[in-house]
Amino acid sequence: MTGLKQLNQQELVEVRNLLEIEKIKTLRMQYSYLMDSRQLPAFYDLFDEEALCEFGPYGVWKGKNQITENFNAVFKDTLDDAFWSMHANTGHQVKITGPNSAQGQIYLLDIVTDKKPDENPFLWFAVYDEDYIKKGDEWKIKRSSIHFLWPEKHLDPKFIGR
Repeated sequence: MTGLKQLNQQELVEVRNLLEIEKIKTLRMQYSYLMDSRQLPAFYDLFDEEALCEFGPYGVWKGKNQITENFNAVFKDTLDDAFWSMHANTGHQVKITGPNSAQGQIYLLDIVTDKKPDENPFLWFAVYDEDYIKKGDEWKIKRSSIHFLWPEKHLDPKFIGR
């Protein structure tokens, strides 16, 4: 390795954090893909057993069992209709907050796919605000709060500047 300097300890920590951030980003992309493709058992496994979902007009759901029940209720009319909607995510920011914890925010463009070309396909514009927890080698969603921005605004003032 002539001409290349060795990484110092701080740089090694930063590289390790980047690897963990990529794992979390993969978790979030799995969230959207598994939800939209209606692979719900695998989707529910992305959540920690004690996870909390704060979903504005959809309510507050505590624990994996309630999360499973409520998602099934929300999807009841489209359980067999893969990609009825698409949860397009962008701009995912992740911050490692401890050896087994992280926070993140990600934009949501929620699109329904059964609209005619001259109809508006957008269901929601929103921002997810989340906490992640590492269990063993796997990251799980510990808390997912959706701050809806359009067509209705459900924005918790504590979210800004978090």
